[in-house]
Amino acid sequence: MRMPLLAFCLLLCTCVCAQIPVTPEFAVLLDSMDVRINHPLDADFQLRPNVKNYYHQDQLTVYSKREKLEIRYHLTPESETDAYYQMPHMRAATLVMNLSSNEEDAVTTVHRFGEEEMAIFNADWARMYTFQPKRNYSDRGHAQLIAIYKKGSGMAFVVLLFREAPATIEGRQLALRFR
Repeated sequence: MRMPLLAFCLLLCTCVCAQIPVTPEFAVLLDSMDVRINHPLDADFQLRPNVKNYYHQDQLTVYSKREKLEIRYHLTPESETDAYYQMPHMRAATLVMNLSSNEEDAVTTVHRFGEEEMAIFNADWARMYTFQPKRNYSDRGHAQLIAIYKKGSGMAFVVLLFREAPATIEGRQLALRFR
């Protein structure tokens, strides 16, 4: 009896420790929009304070020391009074223009997800933008913004910030999904 109980407790501790930490406010927002975090099993993410900036107010910031990866989350519930109502492409493009560097040689690329990723996101629309962030947004040299949208729920943004892309970058791109 002791061995199965010990194994269960060890498994429970491993699962709890492997989850990305969230604040109570962010957890309520996740639930209200039916958004879920795809918790990586090998994560060592810790909460960080949200960085104040002029361009985008992130709602949750986590950092992995092992991966040298910072992830910032932002959720926007859908509202009929919003100027970008049912126009996710406009909201995402505007955000990328605000966050990306204005340097002359800065390049922004856009990636359209395939059917497999769209099934994981359970979204009506999704894009990934890769760019160099403005220095006052992040001092890391590279950023990937993943924007997903579901009609009736709203938009969810994940910003991955890094100097060198970790081996786990593709899995981190799928960090959020709609239920």
